[in-house]
Amino acid sequence: MKQQQGATLITVLIILVLVTLLGTIAVKSGILGLKIATNSQVNALLMGNSDAALFNIENPDQVARQLALDGMFAYFNSSANANDELVFCYRATQSSFYAFSKASAISIDASGNVSSTTKIGVDGYCKANQFAMGRSAVLSQVYLTKNTTASTPFSSVPKGTSLGQSNVPTTTINIGATVISVLPSFAGATTTQIESCFKQRASAVGACFEGLNIPYNMQHSDYTVGGQPKLVS
Repeated sequence: MKQQQGATLITVLIILVLVTLLGTIAVKSGILGLKIATNSQVNALLMGNSDAALFNIENPDQVARQLALDGMFAYFNSSANANDELVFCYRATQSSFYAFSKASAISIDASGNVSSTTKIGVDGYCKANQFAMGRSAVLSQVYLTKNTTASTPFSSVPKGTSLGQSNVPTTTINIGATVISVLPSFAGATTTQIESCFKQRASAVGACFEGLNIPYNMQHSDYTVGGQPKLVS
């Protein structure tokens, strides 16, 4: 009788160990699945905000406005600004996507180093509470540069147009746009650290946020912008 009771106890202990192991495996699997789902959601959220900023840059209804004297594309018409990086925060609270009064410029010297981040003020850099969307989660900043890569002569001139006719616009600007979107709530970085990263140039800002373990998404697109040429009969 005593031997049977001992065997029952051992069997119960084995079952208990197996149940514990299965429970532990199930919990770990659930945590892993949650992390994968969370990472996917974070990436989708960041990419969506970056895409939204690029869509605003590409908006055909705003090209003429941005080629105006205080527009973001026209900023690079001056030779004094040719090497700058025009920076502005994509803010949900701002009535327009871009405003010159809410932009900043990072000046680059002949050696390729940053010579100034305050050329036209500091209001363009994102603050830690200036979110891109109403969800108050993502910060997005836009960097515009003038591309200087040599191209084939007359490659930007549409076929069938005449450069000698005054009504045909012949000046186009090659613009590079970089958007970085970050989710600061997923890290323990301070407000000062976050805002300091946003004052880095486009080529360094991603590494800055990576060093703070802040999830980020960076996208870049190149554009040729200018007036719409037409054939004058």
